[in-house]
Amino acid sequence: MDFNEFVKQNQAVIRFVEEAIPGSIDKYVGTLDYASARFNTILIKLSQEPLMADQYNNDVQECFNAIQSFYNNTRKYVQAPYILKPVYSFLLFVIGTTGIPKIKFLLEKINN
Repeated sequence: MDFNEFVKQNQAVIRFVEEAIPGSIDKYVGTLDYASARFNTILIKLSQEPLMADQYNNDVQECFNAIQSFYNNTRKYVQAPYILKPVYSFLLFVIGTTGIPKIKFLLEKINN
């Protein structure tokens, strides 16, 4: 597992959060901000302990995929016409309730 690739690909998410205009997408931007911060903390802790990194390899990949999926759908939500916004809102809700909590649980596992 190469943490550098995760960090490089996560830079687009961080840039999106920094450049977000306050308004209707605040809850999505906040979710991305917290998720990427927790994910970066996970990467730091796992880079310090290589044996633990091998143990949680699949979990880290799942968390990364959840962040990327949430990010891509947030971008689509921002650019979507008014009629499609509920569809993307529902997709973001599903990802936010099933994928994003895995990041918090993984961080708690690593801290213990």
